[in-house]
Amino acid sequence: MYRVLYVDDEPGILELVRMYLESYGSMLVDTCPSADEAKDLVRKTGYDTIVLDYYMPDVNGIDFLKEVRQSGLDCPIIIYTGRGREDVVIDALNNGADFYLQKSGEPGREFADLYSKINLAIQKYYAEKRVKETTALLRSTLESTADGIIVVDSEGKICAWNRKFVQMWNIPYHLVEGGDYSAILSYILPQITNPNHFFNRTDYRIREGIRPGIDIIELRNGKMYERYSQPQMIDGEIVGKVWSFRDITAKKSAEDALRESEERFRLLFEQAPVPYQSLNEKGEIIEVNEAWVRLMGYERNEVIGRSFMTYIPEKCLNDFQRFLLDISEFGSMYESELIILHSTGREIPVILSAKMLTGGPDMGVRTLWTFTDISEQKRIESQKEEVIIQIQKNLAELAILNDGVRNPLTVIAGQAELTLGDRAGPILAQVREIDQMIDQLDQRWHESTKILKYLHRHHGVFLIHPDGDLDGEL
Repeated sequence: MYRVLYVDDEPGILELVRMYLESYGSMLVDTCPSADEAKDLVRKTGYDTIVLDYYMPDVNGIDFLKEVRQSGLDCPIIIYTGRGREDVVIDALNNGADFYLQKSGEPGREFADLYSKINLAIQKYYAEKRVKETTALLRSTLESTADGIIVVDSEGKICAWNRKFVQMWNIPYHLVEGGDYSAILSYILPQITNPNHFFNRTDYRIREGIRPGIDIIELRNGKMYERYSQPQMIDGEIVGKVWSFRDITAKKSAEDALRESEERFRLLFEQAPVPYQSLNEKGEIIEVNEAWVRLMGYERNEVIGRSFMTYIPEKCLNDFQRFLLDISEFGSMYESELIILHSTGREIPVILSAKMLTGGPDMGVRTLWTFTDISEQKRIESQKEEVIIQIQKNLAELAILNDGVRNPLTVIAGQAELTLGDRAGPILAQVREIDQMIDQLDQRWHESTKILKYLHRHHGVFLIHPDGDLDGEL
């Protein structure tokens, strides 16, 4: 329902017009006999349109029209009067009237024409208001985006642009306001490293089969822009083209740095002398390096996707499960011993360290493991134990030998003295010489014992008794 105000100093006309317009059922009409009273009504009520008589005793319609327009009222206003001079018509339209309708003395046709003019004025007003709102929304959208945008029609005229576009290319405002896309291109092209590859002075023209596209543009000042091209369509017909430019300089630098970092990590991962493996949250192998392949004896494509527990002997599975729990709880696990299986079935003792890695939703949770093969260390430890056992055996045999030699020497010395008397001197001299040699052997035995004690205290070497017990005291 439209709200209409009709102002006229003729009471009869007021009521007649009101009745006629309301008879259509789409309008609610307020009437007012003077311009002064109408001012109060306009301030209090929002009208869709106002119909004014030109000549009224207090204020004529043109003066009232000027006043309400100056106050900011923008609804349609129709001058409806019996005066038909051309200067009145021009004056009314120049001061903001939307229509001028002259009273003709034929009420039926005249009121129908007035009703039609009111409808047309209101529809035009709201259509223009929607266009303004849409234009304002479009403009605010263009200005709020981080991209520089320009729209060009099929004739090479600029239809729309935003300040970001002007700032990105440092374009003087008079060029974009001039609306000539060729002039804009002439200003842009010298800034681009390879302009012929990315721009064509006629690329705004309609071409058969035009498609959206993306270009990367390098500027001479080191910046990089990503350009999106999109046809502008109306009712399925291409009428122009839209370009948006995004500054990706920082993004490209970050991507290059990330790519370099990833390549460096990949090189370190592949060429590291230490075996590496990466497992997912299920314990399945994601990646291994060359050192891992050499240690385990498998091809890389054999193991990717398989559970790492496949390569652990059953007796060590509980240890590995405990390692997984530690990593899950603490995020890492350092220098723990485990046995893994070579492709030949040979057991390889290793020291493991692992750390949990977290990434984006695509990466998920994974663990990175390092191996240290301690087979040689185990072999040396085993040989060391054998050597210690042999030393212990030699010392024990030396002690027995000392006692075994001294006893016969004592018998020889005693028999010589009893049998030979004073002539036993040379024999006793030889016995004493042999005894001194045995004393030297005793001294060596004590020195060897001290050496073993030193190895025990400072290097963790234990003497093993013949009964198999460890001697912590020596």
